[in-house]
Amino acid sequence: MTVAWSRLGHAYGRAIDTATYLAALEFGDAEAREAALDHLDMAVLHQGLPETATAPTVRAVTALLAEGRAHPDTVESLLEFLGDAAMSVIDLSDDRYFEGILPDLADAVAQAYPVVLPLLVASPPDRALFRAENLVAIARMRSLADRREELTLLLLQWSERGAGPQAEWLRCLGQLGVDLRDRLIDPDPAVRLLAALVHEDDPRGRELILAALAEPPPPGVHQFDLVAAAIRVAADFDEIATAACQVASRDSWAGFDDGWGALVRFTFPKPYATSRPLTEPQRALVRALVTNDELWDPTNGSCGLVFNQAGLPHGRSACRRLVG
Repeated sequence: MTVAWSRLGHAYGRAIDTATYLAALEFGDAEAREAALDHLDMAVLHQGLPETATAPTVRAVTALLAEGRAHPDTVESLLEFLGDAAMSVIDLSDDRYFEGILPDLADAVAQAYPVVLPLLVASPPDRALFRAENLVAIARMRSLADRREELTLLLLQWSERGAGPQAEWLRCLGQLGVDLRDRLIDPDPAVRLLAALVHEDDPRGRELILAALAEPPPPGVHQFDLVAAAIRVAADFDEIATAACQVASRDSWAGFDDGWGALVRFTFPKPYATSRPLTEPQRALVRALVTNDELWDPTNGSCGLVFNQAGLPHGRSACRRLVG
């Protein structure tokens, strides 16, 4: 495969160095291989954003795996790169900025599916779940809809072998669109919740999601998934106010986007103003935020932005005075 890398770009400019890094995945020493993997992550698919060099790199990585030329200690990272590339195709499908890049990238990633599938079939048990997660990401692309049934059967076989937590296998199955409503009454709370997240339109799923929000989620369930689902299914903030206050009081500052921050944005669809008094649920949420030591570093711009967008001061004393 001949690629004019100098005509292609990655996040830091022309991709004239990408071929060298790809060669290191096969022939380089440990340090060179690590640098090559960093290049894929930070330059070729920086923060999940593809460039013109991304699709040819996906094809090159697929060839390394198909021909058994990738160094064994790079295989899992290369599978993750392919899975991340697939998620870019899915997540950016409506972004006009990438409309010139995505068709070729989607085609390249789709070509990786039949290469990655045997790696899951023959996987060591301790790597099966990781490989499955990335193969599921690839299979979620629209062009591979007809391959999901075979993958579902393979995932069910692996899950029955006990290769990893059942809840994580359930997450994979849910992402493929498998009906999991029978698991809404599973004795394992993580399995129940993951089934609820797949079937949040089911009254039982909705009930499980809202009931679970107040407490830290069980292992295998991510709080950001639970928060997002609760916001989607709640009639209004008042319905989840008590649970939301629990999240706000315990969450780390890193929840500014999809944890406590998402709840603040849901609570304040319009910024607070003196002409529009706080409602009691809004007041309760601000009180909960005040109790959380993690959120008040004045140099943390991410936290400050959440407060500013809600019309609230990013100062603990000021917020305490505001709510009385």
